[in-house]
Amino acid sequence: MLAVALAGLAGLFYGASDFSGAAASKGNQPTVVTLGVQITSLAALIGALFVLEGTFRPEDLVWGALGGLSLAAGLALFYEALTTGPIATAAALTALVSASLPILAGLLLGDRPSMLTLVGVALAVPAAVLVSAGEVGVHRNLTDTTPRERVIGRRQLARTRVLSFGAGVLFAGFLVALSRVGDDAGLFPLLGTRAAAILFLVGLITAQRLWSPVRPKSVPMVVGAGLFDCSADSFYLTALATGSLTWVAAISSLAPVSTVLLARVFFKEKLTWAQIVGLALSAAALSLVAVGRSL
Repeated sequence: MLAVALAGLAGLFYGASDFSGAAASKGNQPTVVTLGVQITSLAALIGALFVLEGTFRPEDLVWGALGGLSLAAGLALFYEALTTGPIATAAALTALVSASLPILAGLLLGDRPSMLTLVGVALAVPAAVLVSAGEVGVHRNLTDTTPRERVIGRRQLARTRVLSFGAGVLFAGFLVALSRVGDDAGLFPLLGTRAAAILFLVGLITAQRLWSPVRPKSVPMVVGAGLFDCSADSFYLTALATGSLTWVAAISSLAPVSTVLLARVFFKEKLTWAQIVGLALSAAALSLVAVGRSL
C-alpha cells in the first residue's frame, strides 16, 4: 500500500509542478521557465541528499542522466506541439503515448502484476488522456475555409501528431530510465537527471536565442514548480524501490488530475464531461491497483 500511495503522490506533485510551470510561463519564455524549474529542483535535491540515505553508484547517475535528457527533449517537442496546435490533439496523444509505453516496457521487462492491478493500469491510460485533452472530440469546422487553408491545417495537424508522439516517447523514456536504477540508490540518480536536463536546456536556449528574464512576479511559481518536481521524482523513485514499473508508472501518469483540479480552484476553469469521466476513471484505477497490491 505504501508504494501505491507514493506513486499517487508522485502523480499529484507532477501535476502540481505542471500547473505551476504553466502559470509561470504566461508572459515568459516557456523554455527559460523550464530551466528555472530544473535549477530550483536541483537546489532542493542537493538539500534532500543531506537528509535521505542512498548508495552512490556511477551507473545510476548514467541512467538518471539519460532520463534527464529524455525529459528535457520531450518538453521541447511538447512545447512545439502546443504552439503548432491543436492543443487538444497534442495533449491527448502525448498523454496516450507517455502513459502506455512504460506499462508495456514493464511487462516486457518481466513485471507480472495481478489481474486486478492490470485492470487498474488499463484504466489509467484513458483516464490520463481524457483529463489531459478535455474536449478532445471537438474538431475544428473547416467548411468556411479556403482550400489553401485546409491544406495548411492538415499539415499543421500532421506535424502536431508527430511532435506529440515524439514527446510522449521521450517522457516515457524518462520514467523507464529511472526504473533501471538500484533499489537502494536513494535520490542520487536525480543528480544525473538534473545535470543533463539543465545542460540540454541551456544549449537549446542558446542555440535558439531564447534568453529572456523571467518576470519577478512569476518567480514564486517557478520556485514552486521546481520544489514540486523534485518531490514528485523523489516519490516516484521511492515507489519503484518496492513496486514495479508497470503500475507505478501508470499511477504516476495521472498527473493531469491535479493539474486540472488546481486550474479549477485557482482559475475557475470549468470541467468538461470528458474530464469528469477521466477523473472517475482515475479514482477507479488508483483503487483497483491498491486493492490488487494488497491481495
